[in-house]
Amino acid sequence: MKYFCGLSLYFISIFFAIWFIGFIVFCVYALSLQSDSLEQPDAVVVLTGGSNRIETGIQLMKQQKANYLLISGVNKQVTENDLLKNVSPTQRKKITLGYTAENTVGNAQEIDGWVKERNISSILLVTSFYHMPRSFFEISKLNKTLKIYPRPVFPKSYGDSVNWIKTRYTWLLFLEYHKFIFVRLKSLLKEVL
Repeated sequence: MKYFCGLSLYFISIFFAIWFIGFIVFCVYALSLQSDSLEQPDAVVVLTGGSNRIETGIQLMKQQKANYLLISGVNKQVTENDLLKNVSPTQRKKITLGYTAENTVGNAQEIDGWVKERNISSILLVTSFYHMPRSFFEISKLNKTLKIYPRPVFPKSYGDSVNWIKTRYTWLLFLEYHKFIFVRLKSLLKEVL
């Protein structure tokens, strides 16, 4: 019995160490993702759900970083005028509001259909930094030929101090880490079975 308890404790310790190292690697990865490409993508794609995502996407389009903008996962009760009140009519013509996606998998499906319809081969993906690894994975899993350049959105306090990590972003990174593991395992099981 003593031997069994010692062995169990050993395996639990190994599991916890792997889990903890994985979480640290995930955090470093999420915080370091930046688009370093000099290429101009065909479109900017924004995933709704976090602060400053839509504003960042519109700003990038206004800076002529791309010819098109898709805002994926727009709430069905939000109108074009609500979302794009500060956007000129000329620029509005370049923007598509996607109302079908309700989660990250739905975002990937909505994006896949939209890029194929317009023969888009590269996108600048705009979402929160903690959401980027899973979003990137879901989209690239569905469309293997699409070039995706990450453009993560960080909290405004991120550049000022490290105090932001003590806020809800630690919790969001923690949640996203487990969602990311689940998505990867699910994908791996589909490939094996």
